[in-house]
Amino acid sequence: MPILVTGSTGFLGTSLVEYLCASGKTHLRCFVRPNSDTHKLDELRAKYPSTNLEYFVGNLLCSNDVDRAVRGIDTIYHLAAQLRGAAPSLFENTVVASRNLLEGIIAHAVQRVVLVSSISVYGLAQVRHGASITESQPLEPNPERRDSYTFSKIRQDLLFQQYRRQHNFELVILRPGPIYGNDRPPLPGRAGLRFGSVFLQIAPHHTIPVVYIANCVAALALAGSREFREGCYNVVDDDLPTGQEYVHAFRSAAQRLHCMKLSAQSALFLARILDRYRRYSKDGIPRLLTPYQVKAAWGGHRFSNLKLKRAGWQPPVPTAEAMLSTFSVSSHPQRPAKEREASRTYIPSQPSQLVKSEN
Repeated sequence: MPILVTGSTGFLGTSLVEYLCASGKTHLRCFVRPNSDTHKLDELRAKYPSTNLEYFVGNLLCSNDVDRAVRGIDTIYHLAAQLRGAAPSLFENTVVASRNLLEGIIAHAVQRVVLVSSISVYGLAQVRHGASITESQPLEPNPERRDSYTFSKIRQDLLFQQYRRQHNFELVILRPGPIYGNDRPPLPGRAGLRFGSVFLQIAPHHTIPVVYIANCVAALALAGSREFREGCYNVVDDDLPTGQEYVHAFRSAAQRLHCMKLSAQSALFLARILDRYRRYSKDGIPRLLTPYQVKAAWGGHRFSNLKLKRAGWQPPVPTAEAMLSTFSVSSHPQRPAKEREASRTYIPSQPSQLVKSEN
């Protein structure tokens, strides 16, 4: 049966589409926004001629577009979400768009939905330092006190759970940490704050809950299997690096960056000063750092991936290998195309082995 992938032209989306093509899926429908760059999908269409790789150009904010895109679909991977921008735009393109998609899911009796959420949706500001965070941890009770992206992802997560309680479809929610890999090694927000060429590294000795792109894609493919049990799953790698280790690797990859280190306690002290001045000046400075955000993001919490591993997921690429591949690609952008391609998306020799589930 056909599979629909939203956000298919994005960093995660193109890697998922390639994985599904390599796994032998015969009919993939990619939801593509007008004016999106489809050159990577074009390459995959040529590379995997046995897969009917179909483009559907439209906008998730248009109910008619959603209705036509969802018709005849069995499984949906919902990856589309706005990552940055003004709060109203983030909410519209993440939450309102998701509501339209859910209405289409109900109207056309889609059987399985895989939502890519985020570990940022958990409420951690009141959780003790260093606690292990499992999927039973409640979601953020005060989303308005977080940043706009986190607010929209929390609302999206809750919206899907609400529709699942009221309707009959299978729902898997994956909550990955910051995703890195290929030729895009971002500096995750949990490592600190970047201001141009200056990086304020916060709590550098805490581990950061990142996941390598190939490992995240393997989890997505597994979640789309009908044998995989419904529910919410954290997606983070094993043997996670500390913030200091990750930033050091980032800087070694020919990235010019001046670092300033700040402990979690010092960051909390600074946030309290900024918060007082903000109130005194009646929001005369932006809300870059608040005490609530510091407690939620830099509390030294450890995210468990045990539930996902018990369901059959094993990261195909070890963390040490993933970081070496990512940052060596970044530091050698002129390497031969064949060598760069080999380090892009991990495609297992027997993809079917990664879509088994243990309930």
